[in-house]
Amino acid sequence: MTFRDNGPLDTSAVSAGGGVGRSVMIGGGSIGTVIIGLLIYFLTGGSGGDPNSASPAGPGAGAGAGLSQSEQEMNDRIRACTPQLANTDTTCRIVATTNSLNKVWPQLLRGYQPPKGGTRIMPVGANSINTACGVAGADTGPFYCPSDQVAVFQLDFMDRVIQKMGGSNAAFSQEYIVAHEFGHHVQTLLGDIKNSQKGSGADGGSVRTELQADCYAGMWGSRADKGPDAMLEPLSQQDVSAAIQTAQAIGDDTIQRNAGRNPNPESFSHGTSAQRVKWFTIGYRANGNIAQCDTFSGAI
Repeated sequence: MTFRDNGPLDTSAVSAGGGVGRSVMIGGGSIGTVIIGLLIYFLTGGSGGDPNSASPAGPGAGAGAGLSQSEQEMNDRIRACTPQLANTDTTCRIVATTNSLNKVWPQLLRGYQPPKGGTRIMPVGANSINTACGVAGADTGPFYCPSDQVAVFQLDFMDRVIQKMGGSNAAFSQEYIVAHEFGHHVQTLLGDIKNSQKGSGADGGSVRTELQADCYAGMWGSRADKGPDAMLEPLSQQDVSAAIQTAQAIGDDTIQRNAGRNPNPESFSHGTSAQRVKWFTIGYRANGNIAQCDTFSGAI
């Protein structure tokens, strides 16, 4: 799977994030951490946390003074991204996928607007990042903060950790991870993100929210290679299989088994491996019908 060379990339919505200070983790990873952020979001009426706290001001926030060398180098790398580089470089792949998502979702959802906080990429070696949802450690994994509408990705997770977990770091697998976080943004725009607070465990709102984000990721994937302005070359079965491999690896049951524990449905927050594959596939086959991704009605 490759990006088409159909023009320059818009890098304005992507910036470096993360410093080397004390690391504070705000939630578990497994792709799609939103629960701690949502708690802050609802307690503050959707306005975010303390306005005087350290948090990104939006795309490109902090560019210039105050950036660490690694952040400045990351920003320079982001600005130099091209579609060709997106086929070999993870940073540029995140940039290009952000472009594609913001291009495809207006076709699927009337009134879609890109995340106000943009996409933040944590360089390897960065310990933590500040968002309106709090301070997240590098080991949190990719997450979306609804308070300031920012999607955060760690290069080390995308390149190494996901493969160590049994997933794939192939191109479309990494793009699935980005698309999943943007799925949470779609939920925020629709007002469905609040459903994550309804109930807990295997049948609770958190699991249903994460599975819907998987479904939305599949919807994007099915459209990203279609039409004269598509940014992706046609997807192969191998591409799709890489995303499915990652979806299987990050199921709650698989993660718990790999940690030497028996799966405990009462502690599930993201869904089983089978559920994550199921809902990604439903989205991929939904032909752009967003109603097919309703994980909040009936069995999952």
